[in-house]
Amino acid sequence: MPTIRRIFPLIALCISLLSCSRASANTFTNPIAAGADPWVVRHNGYYYWCLSQNGSGVAICKSDTLTSLGKRHVVWHAPGTGPYSKEIWAPELHFLDGRWYIYVAADDGDNANHRMITLESATDDPLSAYTFKAELYTGDNIAKKTKNRWAIDGTILTHRDKRYFIWSGWRSGGDDQSLYVAPMSDPWTVSGNRVRICKNDTYLWEYVGESPRNNGLNEGPQVLQHGGRTFLIYSASGSWQPSYKLGLLELIGDDPLKPGAWRKHPKPVFSPTDKTFGVGHGSFTTSPDGTQFWHVYHAKRERANGWSRAIFAQPFTWTADGLPDFGIPVAPGQPV
Repeated sequence: MPTIRRIFPLIALCISLLSCSRASANTFTNPIAAGADPWVVRHNGYYYWCLSQNGSGVAICKSDTLTSLGKRHVVWHAPGTGPYSKEIWAPELHFLDGRWYIYVAADDGDNANHRMITLESATDDPLSAYTFKAELYTGDNIAKKTKNRWAIDGTILTHRDKRYFIWSGWRSGGDDQSLYVAPMSDPWTVSGNRVRICKNDTYLWEYVGESPRNNGLNEGPQVLQHGGRTFLIYSASGSWQPSYKLGLLELIGDDPLKPGAWRKHPKPVFSPTDKTFGVGHGSFTTSPDGTQFWHVYHAKRERANGWSRAIFAQPFTWTADGLPDFGIPVAPGQPV
């Protein structure tokens, strides 16, 4: 009997440790990687992450999980000189018309010259080689294509079998960022003048530093479609500040090119906390089995102004009235 009494507690301890091990294996903690402006797309059972390669190229990582990026493949190196040689920002990967296209901002080393370009894959493999295809026109004179405008954070909207380009741009020569939309005739050609979707300073939380002494700032637009509705999730305030957050626009009209067709939600839909701050410019995907929606975004590593950031991932749900419910940013080190 004494031996049996000693064995039972040992068995119980082993069962407890095994349960803890299984629970731990089914969770992870954020951040999952260093980086910013994460873009991820699920294709043929894998996640493909598209990231800037130290501001001098574009890399794609292939992984079977959302909790790690996998091996990094540099698919495009910026040229040594020229208008697309520096400050390669926020690339996105889209499969359109049988090819993969990367939309990315680039300049010559002067931020005022940032333009959106597209790269085209050699095959239908996301990891195939990419070559420069075109600079997208983001100005106000499509007939002559003169005075192309500053543009970053370009993305694609498909609505009623028509394709549109959406990005963050300057209204004129000054640093005053708003969201714009224009029609496309093919994956590398904008076919109409840009239209400003909305004011960038409707609410105080959209201002840089949340101060009326500064400009409003809208950037990082991301299309989220669900239940027959189209949402545009965007980043507001300064990306270098802890006040960075996400806002929401909904397409309520038939034509995305009409500003009145977009309705802005009055409150942020994803706000910083005292532990996780500077949250924004993310993308959306699903779990491997398709049963969960996931939000991948970046957060600042410190509260001081600056661009040291890391990548976070967490699930989100939908409210009873059909809006995305992103919850609150998960704290670093907290199991998910």
